[in-house]
Amino acid sequence: MARVVFMGEVRQYTGDDDAVEIDAPNVLQLFKKLGALYPRLAPVLETGFAVAIDGEVMEDALLQRIDDAKEIVLVPKMEGG
Repeated sequence: MARVVFMGEVRQYTGDDDAVEIDAPNVLQLFKKLGALYPRLAPVLETGFAVAIDGEVMEDALLQRIDDAKEIVLVPKMEGG
C-alpha cells in the first residue's frame, strides 16, 4: 500500500486532505480509486498532474507499476510561457 501525497493546488480537489493510503497495481488503477474517493478530482486526474513515484517523476505514468511503491506524489503540471 502506497502513501499518495497531494501537493499544492491538488488539495482543492481532495477537501484539503494532504495524503491518503491506497493499494493499486498501477497508476491507472490508482487514479480510478482516487476518483471514487474524491469525485471532484476524477475529471482532472489524467491531464492535470505530474506523478512522482518514490521520488522519480514519471513520463506517461498511467501504466507504471506501483505494487512496491512507498510514496506517490501528485503535483500540478507546470505550464510554460
